[in-house]
Amino acid sequence: MQNHTNGTNRPKPVGAMFGAIALSLTALLVPGCDLGPANQGDTTETAQEVVNDSDALIGQKITIRNTVEEEVGNNGFIVNTQNGDRLLVINATGTPFQVSDREVPIQASGTVETFSAAQIQNQYGVQLDPNLFADYDNQPVLVAASMALAPNPRIFYEAPQGTFENQQIAVEGEVRLLESTNNAFALFEEGWVDDVGVLVLGVDQYLQGVPIEEGENVAVTGQARQLNEQVLREANLGWNDNQIQEFVERYTDRPVIIADGVYPSAVPPVPGS
Repeated sequence: MQNHTNGTNRPKPVGAMFGAIALSLTALLVPGCDLGPANQGDTTETAQEVVNDSDALIGQKITIRNTVEEEVGNNGFIVNTQNGDRLLVINATGTPFQVSDREVPIQASGTVETFSAAQIQNQYGVQLDPNLFADYDNQPVLVAASMALAPNPRIFYEAPQGTFENQQIAVEGEVRLLESTNNAFALFEEGWVDDVGVLVLGVDQYLQGVPIEEGENVAVTGQARQLNEQVLREANLGWNDNQIQEFVERYTDRPVIIADGVYPSAVPPVPGS
């Protein structure tokens, strides 16, 4: 067995922009995924529109994917919009979130509010120092119920070993299907010349009878793991020992994604991610 990917179909071009993802339940492949924006009433807006038209978006649930410019205290993150405006994101997940590399975007899903430190503390239970956030009073804020690092496929694949290991991530890319299994696929991106891509495992339970097509642009959420034989066996791919060993050799010292969600991507990757 020489090749388990449909190698004749290279990834289609993907544009690049900042933006917000907001998808209705009917559009999702993965109902109920923790990180996926699977809430009724979600609307599609850009991060810039959150700043420009915040009054109309108060109470709306959205997902943004942007790079972090600045951190404020333990739970505040400032992201830049297309026009260079600043949008405050508050981590209300209950779990500390660290941005070790400012060039790697984050994905944050939550509710648009008008910022008040007291109101955020009362409603969401997030302790904030009013003095640190005084400049953001009455400004739009995204109160995030979920946050993840969001590298593009190439950055994820080429990162030093252990960079993303055991962290929750959200990666967008184009699908290359694998032969002999419906429980895995590979992710690629525009301009990345690579034969193996990012391996995504454990996807069939999220498809809900809706097949993923070759070249489809999707977002995958899950946990980054270093590949070994045990990880492949636990993924229930239906492969024999020779097939498993071939993929172990292909992805030696490379991270893979154990998926907890797969859904259509409404925006392509952030520039430089």
